[in-house]
Amino acid sequence: MGCHYDATVPTVTSLLVAFTLTPTAALGAAPVAEALPAAKAARPAVRVAYFVPTDREPIEGYVARFDRVLTEVQRFYREGMAAAGYGPVTFRLDRGAGGKLRVFVVRARSPMRSYGRNASRAVRREVKAALAKAGVDADKETVVIFELLLAWEGGKATEIGPYCGGGSHMSGTAWVYDDKLLDPRQLASKKPGGYYHRPVSIGRFNTHYMGGVAHELGHGLSLPHVCERKADRSRGRALMGGGNHTYGQERRGEGAGTFLSAASAMLLSRTRPFAGDLPDARTRPTCRVDELAASFTGGVLRLTGRLTAAPPAHGIAAYNDWAKIRGDYDAVGWTCKVGRDGGFRLAVGEMRPGASQLRLLVCHTNGARSRFAFDYEVDANGTPDLGPFRYSLRLAEAVKAYARGDRRKAEQLAKAIADGAADSEQIKRKAAHLCKLIRPGRPRKLAEIGDGVKSVPVSELAFRSAKTGWGRPLRDQVLSGASGTCFLAVGGVFHESGLYAHAPASHVLEPGGKWKRLRGGYGLQDGHPGSVVFVLRGDGKELFRSALIRDRRLRRLDVDVSGVKVLELIVEPGADGTGSDWGVWIAPELRR
Repeated sequence: MGCHYDATVPTVTSLLVAFTLTPTAALGAAPVAEALPAAKAARPAVRVAYFVPTDREPIEGYVARFDRVLTEVQRFYREGMAAAGYGPVTFRLDRGAGGKLRVFVVRARSPMRSYGRNASRAVRREVKAALAKAGVDADKETVVIFELLLAWEGGKATEIGPYCGGGSHMSGTAWVYDDKLLDPRQLASKKPGGYYHRPVSIGRFNTHYMGGVAHELGHGLSLPHVCERKADRSRGRALMGGGNHTYGQERRGEGAGTFLSAASAMLLSRTRPFAGDLPDARTRPTCRVDELAASFTGGVLRLTGRLTAAPPAHGIAAYNDWAKIRGDYDAVGWTCKVGRDGGFRLAVGEMRPGASQLRLLVCHTNGARSRFAFDYEVDANGTPDLGPFRYSLRLAEAVKAYARGDRRKAEQLAKAIADGAADSEQIKRKAAHLCKLIRPGRPRKLAEIGDGVKSVPVSELAFRSAKTGWGRPLRDQVLSGASGTCFLAVGGVFHESGLYAHAPASHVLEPGGKWKRLRGGYGLQDGHPGSVVFVLRGDGKELFRSALIRDRRLRRLDVDVSGVKVLELIVEPGADGTGSDWGVWIAPELRR
């Protein structure tokens, strides 16, 4: 649960298939009035779709139940925004005559088990096509898709379809499950009959799946994962961290429950469903950080500086993410306001030894965000290396110039950083490496390497063929446009040598039987929580196969390739599809 789908990526037009779409309205009592400022009246409503596979039927009473579910989620966000200082604001729901909830029933084209966990795009294509017939453009709306893709067999509930969310400050999508037990009225129940990876109470079932609706809608509203700070743990867990698994547990006396973090509230305050159509809402923002200074005292990292931003910035939401934990669920959130002159003072605590990344989301007044990231190390005493904060922005500018093909500017910036960053060895190494990428050498043919050469880096060699599942094959770097960096990194450690190999990927060499071993490392590129398997084949025979890799740890291999004439380095996707499958080979080399 909690994966991201980028709703801003254009989707392929759905094939012409047989759908039925029925708008229905909730029956029963009128909805609870929303305590919202009058100025918010023009806010667009969140739309609700019901995705029903061909072998399922809508659950009786679903409209009234969806109304209760989403009204409860409205309450949670309203109270969370008020607690964060933004007033009792929440999203609106799409209601028809008499204030009754409108639900669009989408009759799917296939049976339930045709939609696996990686079927978010397929489900959305069908929903989008159906909504279009009713005059609703899903690309311009925030849509919650309740799916009949949770299967009960022998008292066990199995998650069949996608359970995720994603979007921008303008629009988004959340994919969540429906079930006859899903009802906020059941949150306090301790009766048996629920299931979540094991038999649980009906109340705990709702904790997970009601929490899932709130969490995935958060992603649909553009919220990233964020964990609670230590000082906030008495309030429970942050919704966009692990709060989807604690939602409403306080009603059963089983814990403190879930709250909305300050970082999430700051982002929500300028999203379209919460703030309405803001001036320049569709303007692409620009932002520059000047006068950035970093200090560390009393266990707190302090960043000060000045933003030059258009539209203006009103705040910064910072996410401090420890590299030892897979994914970003542990990213602790910190916030600060931005003054009218662009000045800011950000304090970040809870330093953890090892590699970390601090991501700054600059929040513009039109709801858009600019992003800056700093990779840094914390020593065993909890003291961070301040060098990356002093030089990373200039290095990022050099990488951007490189990505857009401005070699002259990239090289000029990189050389200046390499010469000037005397107090940060990692920054110097990265800058020097970027200079090498700007002026790469010609790949070497294995047949031309003399017998006296005992080892050769694979990334320096000419391949018989090379292909990747996303983007083009790259040596000693990764795609910079998509990831924001060009540097190979696994587990927070930068590596000069390696191959970008987004699954499915293949790199074919012809050692001609003259080399004895292939040594090196492999793993997932930092920031990409995919699932991949690494394979070596020699003359069509499998020589090595890794376990499924899902974490940020670098593994090593040392494989006998004696007599092999054709050697293939392969990266296969996991069973959940190819999303985020940024496999990388780290410093592989052939040895005599």
